[in-house]
Amino acid sequence: MTARATSGRSAHRADDGGTALVTALLAMVLAGGAAVLFAELARTTLVRARVDRDGVAAWYLAEAGLAETVAALPAGGTFSADLAAHAGTPPAPIAGGYAATLADDHDDTPDDPLVDRNQRMLVRIVAAGPPPVERRLEAVVGREPAPFFPGAATLAGGVSNLTGDFRLDGHDGAMDTGCMMPGSGRTRAGMSLPDGAALPVLEHPEQVSGIGGTPSVTRERPPDLTALASSAGAVRPAPTAMPVTLGTTAAPQVTVVDGDAAIDGTTSGAGILYVSGHVRVTGTLDFAGVVAAAGGVEIATTGQLRICGALWAAGTTALDARGAGAVRASTDAIAMAARLAPLPARAQVLAVRELF
Repeated sequence: MTARATSGRSAHRADDGGTALVTALLAMVLAGGAAVLFAELARTTLVRARVDRDGVAAWYLAEAGLAETVAALPAGGTFSADLAAHAGTPPAPIAGGYAATLADDHDDTPDDPLVDRNQRMLVRIVAAGPPPVERRLEAVVGREPAPFFPGAATLAGGVSNLTGDFRLDGHDGAMDTGCMMPGSGRTRAGMSLPDGAALPVLEHPEQVSGIGGTPSVTRERPPDLTALASSAGAVRPAPTAMPVTLGTTAAPQVTVVDGDAAIDGTTSGAGILYVSGHVRVTGTLDFAGVVAAAGGVEIATTGQLRICGALWAAGTTALDARGAGAVRASTDAIAMAARLAPLPARAQVLAVRELF
């Protein structure tokens, strides 16, 4: 009896030991599986965090790329020249870079992808992070409502003389007061020059006033106003016989002079005066609006030039002011001119969406 009982207890102990071993092995397998699962979860979480981080960085890069692309567009009317200059598909961006594509917004039938007819176009940005991260933006780009004149005198060339009797004032003036009283528009620079354009030493730097320091001079890429030469409905006087009146503020007009213009007497006007050549003032020119000279402006020692609005001049020597007068900025006068003929304006983003 005793021997049989002992044998039974040994068998039970062996069964218990085998069950414990199996349980331990299962526990180890489960623990190992859990460790692998947690390790994979941790790796996936780190990868997802990296992708999210790189995605956010690529998004900011895409926004910066859009801002840079739009800021680099020159002031103008339509976007046809920009579409032609950027025709074709750009190369795919490298990691940490972006690529920009300009496209027409299908504004005519049949559609010409290089012709803009409604002052709208599409800008697509692809920004690349570390593979496989990529963000895409599409923006509708149009023109700002206000024409682009960064200075009271916006020049596409240098300055040879600027006497103390001639003033450039970027503080906004009211057109109905001849710019003698402040207006409600923003203050511009007294003078805007392109990079590298000459500026003489000023004996009276306070004569160029506006935003910034003294003298108030900014360096900006000037707009191109040569399209005004073909303005429809423009009055076209002979260069040798400038009329006494070139419009009034009550009845402004676009005046286009083909060639050089000499102001020997007293001439007043309002609206837009565009001269495809050189303007030489030995008498007096008093104008409200925009005066533009593709061949530069010269004010002789006997001359006086008074503008309430904006002056634009191109040529190697865009301004030679040895006489007297003033150019005072006026938002009202520029707006009046813009109602007569399209004037260049900066590009601006109208709407943005993300492409997936």
